[in-house]
Amino acid sequence: MDERLDVLDELGRPTGKVAWKSVAHRRGLWHRAFHCWISDGEYLLVQRRAPRKELWPGRLDVTAAGHLRAGEEVMDGLRELEEELGLRVEPERLVFLGTRRMVLREPGRFERELQEVYLLPDPTPPGSLRLQPEEVAAVVRLHLEAVERVFAGETVAGEEWRDGACREVPVRLEDFIPDGDAYTLRVARAARALASGELPGEIF
Repeated sequence: MDERLDVLDELGRPTGKVAWKSVAHRRGLWHRAFHCWISDGEYLLVQRRAPRKELWPGRLDVTAAGHLRAGEEVMDGLRELEEELGLRVEPERLVFLGTRRMVLREPGRFERELQEVYLLPDPTPPGSLRLQPEEVAAVVRLHLEAVERVFAGETVAGEEWRDGACREVPVRLEDFIPDGDAYTLRVARAARALASGELPGEIF
């Protein structure tokens, strides 16, 4: 779905201009997105992108994410948790991990995005989530220690939840969308720090 986005400069300041998402992704216009990762302190929850997604269908990705539309504030991004997972979340529950700069170049696409990244400590069982089929095919639960092993090149076992049912699936690094900065690993380490009583601070 195309939508209108605020165009930013490279420092994240509003330019006063607005562009359609499709145009921003073609011309490399800086814009803002909301990312939220969910962890219960022992596991990290990631989403498997729907098979009909234009970019990286079927790959593993951040638990819930979306673009901030023109005129929106960062916390308006909480709607993504409700739309994609059926979770209503109060802003004060989120732990800010920083602003990640993402640049993607490929034929016909030039995307430059400032991603506001948050961690949500939440114990909701994956089978209780209400997934949005157009966006999310399934959610996969990975032990935080297993994320370390994935980024060391190992194949680990994950729990994939789809339609309320669980099955064990192999998870490899190539199952994730390419990121270039060990994004998932950095978030998993922040989740481990939070579970041990430390505030992870801004990691981006």
